[in-house]
Amino acid sequence: MVVSRIGQIVPRLSARPRTRDAVVAVLYLLCGLALLQFGGYGAWPAFQQIVAPGAPRFGTIFLVLLVAMAALATARSTRPFTVLAVSVPLVAIDLLFGGSLGVLLLFADFVYCAFRYGTDRGIRVVLISIVALCVVIAVIFLIWPATAVQFATIALQWVLFILIAALWGWNVRSERMRTRAVMSEQHLRSTQRLRQRIAHDLHDLVANQIAVAGLNIEAARLAMKGTGTASDEIDESLSRATRGTDEAHHELRRLIAVLSTVDDIEHPPDRPLGDLDDLLPVGRTLVRQGVGIDDALAGLTPRSADIAQRALQELVTNAVKHGTGDIELAVADEGPVTVRVSNRASIAATAAAGNGIGINGAAMLVSGVGGSVRSDATDDGHWQATVTIPEEHHD
Repeated sequence: MVVSRIGQIVPRLSARPRTRDAVVAVLYLLCGLALLQFGGYGAWPAFQQIVAPGAPRFGTIFLVLLVAMAALATARSTRPFTVLAVSVPLVAIDLLFGGSLGVLLLFADFVYCAFRYGTDRGIRVVLISIVALCVVIAVIFLIWPATAVQFATIALQWVLFILIAALWGWNVRSERMRTRAVMSEQHLRSTQRLRQRIAHDLHDLVANQIAVAGLNIEAARLAMKGTGTASDEIDESLSRATRGTDEAHHELRRLIAVLSTVDDIEHPPDRPLGDLDDLLPVGRTLVRQGVGIDDALAGLTPRSADIAQRALQELVTNAVKHGTGDIELAVADEGPVTVRVSNRASIAATAAAGNGIGINGAAMLVSGVGGSVRSDATDDGHWQATVTIPEEHHD
């Protein structure tokens, strides 16, 4: 029971660094108080004889410094370099009064946190500072050799303390980065395998069927022409169906090529999309209002224009499937690119609402360039959807 409860607490603390640091700070404070109670101070009396020879071996100064260091520990992982920099003068004061083990433990932890949680640039600064301090100490020993015998042991001890803490933090940091790199590589490989499998399934299960459907439609169109039984409307419908299957087959093969590549294609290649009028069946027209759609999209980046056209194709197709009558395409004259697609909603579509996959997909595409898609029914029985792309995404 206790083990399971601890197992639940540890992940929560890992997800909340400030709470974790506060808990660690309290534990360090209690440990430091215990060390002071059992005589964990005055480990380096040589400094005390220089600074305060008459001071008592245990005074308020050690308690104040311990509390100050514990307070800094509340930000040990969120601001490691700031904590380390502020703790240096506190440690120097503690050492001049003889030193205490509680302050030493906290300072070693601050060095460890700097190497574990800090940035690469900050770590370089800390390393340069440590090397500079070692050089200064070596110069002092050369200038005043009489102090070398007295303080060499103390300097060596502190160098070992700092070195052990730094190496410990660096080792944990290296293992974390190595684990992250391995997991990223495994994720990339699994994603590539999944993409290749999807591409293979699309090619075998969908692309071939679309190609066959297009060939059968074209064959039926030619056969009806040969017998003379095809009217102009039927011929136009079959022609649009053929163009639609060809366009679908082309787009699907392009998608298969994208899924099959090792590297993602950030920007789609420049290519003309199918005419919106071809999406409508014979007998229904696309009524345009406002400026031309090409003029409105001309000011967008190629990627934004491509996504806007794809979203409009989805909205027009959605209006054809779930509405009746002509479809209105209204483009705003000024401001951000705003295109509204609307028509009268059919009774069947109102009674059985769709799953919204097409609208949600269009909204997801447009949101990638900072735009939005709104779709709803009006009070007069019409359905309308509006695509908006803000001006900051213009060239």
